[in-house]
Amino acid sequence: MICARCNKASDERDRCSTCGTALKTLASQQRRGWLAFGAGAFLAIFIAAIGIWVDRLFTASGAPQRDAAAAQFLGRLNVVFALVVIAGLLGCANGWLMVRSGRRNFPLMLGMVAVFAAALFLGFTASNGYHPQ
Repeated sequence: MICARCNKASDERDRCSTCGTALKTLASQQRRGWLAFGAGAFLAIFIAAIGIWVDRLFTASGAPQRDAAAAQFLGRLNVVFALVVIAGLLGCANGWLMVRSGRRNFPLMLGMVAVFAAALFLGFTASNGYHPQ
């Protein structure tokens, strides 16, 4: 049995001896790991495809060549898509480690959240700074 809160293995039947939360079985933690792995893979692949599609739309219109603001916006948008793909890959790594061991990796989860928050912030500032001519 594994505690989902403090990540400690325990021989107890129902409650963690450290924090008192309900214990999970290794199989249930591995199912959560597969779910995290699938969600991270979906996020990485889906956002990469959207990023390529948006990049092609922008370049087909010729806006980045004519307008410096559009080129700067497209550059920032590509960085946002890359950061979200990195967050998805970190989610995949966390899910894979959870499948293998049954335990979450807090540094990977914290890194994934930090990278995703940075992407949201950069996307917000890029969209507020874009004024087409």
